[in-house]
Amino acid sequence: MRLRLEHLPAAPRTPVSRFVHRPLDGAFHTAAQFDPPFPPPVPGQGHPLWTLEHRGHELHFASPEEMAHVAEVLGARVLPKPRVLGAEQSAVNSHWLSRMDKAWLSWKVRQEIVRRLKDELERLAR
Repeated sequence: MRLRLEHLPAAPRTPVSRFVHRPLDGAFHTAAQFDPPFPPPVPGQGHPLWTLEHRGHELHFASPEEMAHVAEVLGARVLPKPRVLGAEQSAVNSHWLSRMDKAWLSWKVRQEIVRRLKDELERLAR
């Protein structure tokens, strides 16, 4: 399992983004302002995008808040139903958890994912 950081010229949006960043000025795909806001670009590098790789699959994060959200959801011993997680946004069958590869969903793997994400969040807080 590997977590890497890269920088992109345009602000990325991930499958997790719309469940964390609430648009303040319109629909998610057209909004320019969000709560919490997406991270600003790093001067000379671009917008951050974290990628967690495991067993040939990837999960992308556009912000530390997204990593915290995924760690919270996957850290539950019994996973919540994606239908419940996406209900607030009428996205009952398109929540990121319902699209996650089954190889990532065992308790042992989820514990490692949560550990990696929390380590990165702790590093970013310093």
